[in-house]
Amino acid sequence: MRLMSEKIVKELSLKASKAYETAAKLGDVIGYVSRTSPSLIDEEGGVVVFDVDPLIYFDKFADIASAGNYLAVVDLKTGHVISLRVVSVERRDILAELSLPEAYLPSQSPEVTGLLTKTRVRAKPLLSYDPDTRSVSIANYVVEPQSPVIKPRDAETAQYMLGLPTSGVFLGFVTSGDRPIFDAQVPLFLPVNAFYQHMLVLGTTGSGKTTLLKNMIASIYSRFNTPNLEEPTIIILDPNKDYVTIPLKPVFPEDTTLQDRQLAGFFSMKASRPNGLVVILPVTSLVAESHVKGSETWAKALKEISEMYISDTYAPLFERFGWGWSIKELVVHEEPGRSPLRFVKLVLTVKYPDEDSFTLYIIPYSFRFSDFAPKEFVALNPYFTRQAKDTLSRLLKRLEDLGNPVKTIVDLYDMLAAARYYLEHKTATTGKWRGLVEVVEELAVHKSTLENILRQLGSLIDTGVFDISVGETGGFLVEAPISEILEKHRSVFSSLPIVVDLDFLQEYSPADPEKVIGIVAYRILNKVFEWKLIKSREKAKTQPVMIFVDEAHRFFPSKGGGSEDFIEHVSGMIDRVARLGRSRGLGLVFSTHSPTDVHDIILQLTNTKIVLRMDKTHVSSLDIPGEYKDFVTRCGDRVGVLKSHVLRLGYVSFKTPLPITGHYDLSRL
Repeated sequence: MRLMSEKIVKELSLKASKAYETAAKLGDVIGYVSRTSPSLIDEEGGVVVFDVDPLIYFDKFADIASAGNYLAVVDLKTGHVISLRVVSVERRDILAELSLPEAYLPSQSPEVTGLLTKTRVRAKPLLSYDPDTRSVSIANYVVEPQSPVIKPRDAETAQYMLGLPTSGVFLGFVTSGDRPIFDAQVPLFLPVNAFYQHMLVLGTTGSGKTTLLKNMIASIYSRFNTPNLEEPTIIILDPNKDYVTIPLKPVFPEDTTLQDRQLAGFFSMKASRPNGLVVILPVTSLVAESHVKGSETWAKALKEISEMYISDTYAPLFERFGWGWSIKELVVHEEPGRSPLRFVKLVLTVKYPDEDSFTLYIIPYSFRFSDFAPKEFVALNPYFTRQAKDTLSRLLKRLEDLGNPVKTIVDLYDMLAAARYYLEHKTATTGKWRGLVEVVEELAVHKSTLENILRQLGSLIDTGVFDISVGETGGFLVEAPISEILEKHRSVFSSLPIVVDLDFLQEYSPADPEKVIGIVAYRILNKVFEWKLIKSREKAKTQPVMIFVDEAHRFFPSKGGGSEDFIEHVSGMIDRVARLGRSRGLGLVFSTHSPTDVHDIILQLTNTKIVLRMDKTHVSSLDIPGEYKDFVTRCGDRVGVLKSHVLRLGYVSFKTPLPITGHYDLSRL
């Protein structure tokens, strides 16, 4: 028995030495598991109690004295590094340690020497990390007394012990509360595959949603820490002109803290802002009438539109900051293909005062009615009723079969308005209206259905994006082929992010803003999805596509946000795109203010959710633990909670740095 005891003691001594060696290698030792309080494990979890020397406590109290902080312990018997979350911190004066009653206190004045007592910390074990094999498992065994407790100094060790991904798209730095842990040494990454299972970013105005999305875009574009990611295509639906400034130099407010500058500095050393953009610019009849009156060709018209766009979008910003600028190059291109791909390439030079330049590819976007198949046109407007969709599709198909296809959307509206008149007044028809009236009678179109068709055709005409012509021989502008843009994204457009400037569309369209931006957004989403689907059937390899939908509630509102037919159409479309996109390298990132603002299908299809600061009234519907619900109502700017299946613990709080791309809050500057 004595020999066995000596053997165990010797083995424990060796294990203790190895544990202390591991602790010193991986971090700073701040204490040891208590010898006087039990360390335990039960069905509800474990508890580790350790004491911290007062000198260490006052030197490193920020890492010790807050509930929710992360630390680690090296278990003596296994040598594994076990992550800990601080549950409680107990501080006692020396008089409390001596159990002296208050009646015997000699003085009411402070005696700071009484604070030089040990700090007792209770923590919960989370995950167990084996440094030798780098395997991670649940910490479901008791931690031995005298095991060293450490503050890890190595980022990779911290990532492993917390069950965090070590590669992927950069989101920010892991925090405890608002403060990045371990001196901001633990970056938070989200694996690329999680993007194909879609993401929802939530947060009130000013919480940092746009900053976070811009940092994601910069990380994806730079392929920072995503070694296996093929050069992706990034598409941004931008209803507020927040993303057209991405290629510009960031400007931080004067009151920016040193830590915030350091966090942004770390990110800027690993990633870079894009040196240009592809801007899909919706062109309306109002744009053509206002800016290209004297243009006889589309080449000249596009040149004038592009110059106007630079003058309206970028020039005021440059002037606001006193940056000199000039257009170094402006060339109109037309790429050959199944459909002509017309665009303008501009190179802008900016003096910050250091001179820099970036490239813009401006692609005009509008619709030519004659290019649409009947079902394709009907699907364009989600506000058609079911009966109207079916009737209009059959009517257009019948006219084609009779050899009398409609040339423009205005012609269609006029013909149907005339048909309504003749049917209401029971007047005999002759000439060009006769065939249409006969088709309407043949299809037994109900009056209310015809009224819905006319109303929605009128709203489509009001958008101004159909049948745009320039000059007498200019013809109509053809819809930019999204498939061609995607296929030539690398060879022609240098893989620059694609921004759909929907704010420009709202400015130059007299139609309801929500309708007009929705129609263009749905069309582009469907075209991207169709391209992916066709290429998949052809067994052709395509690059990953990641679509960022800012202000998602404007495109996919909750069930109370529109008519039943509209909601059903939109939810069905996003359901199809999201579900099939998972297996085809198509990821969607939605951003909105509250989970109640968007359709339920968005909540169901997004496996990863990020919650930034949010009002208490919206927190109750969030599927996150109670402590995080309280946290997100009080956290600072750019701080939030990541909930994802890729995390071993399910949740983690983080802080994204200030954007390394152009991002300007002129109210603060």
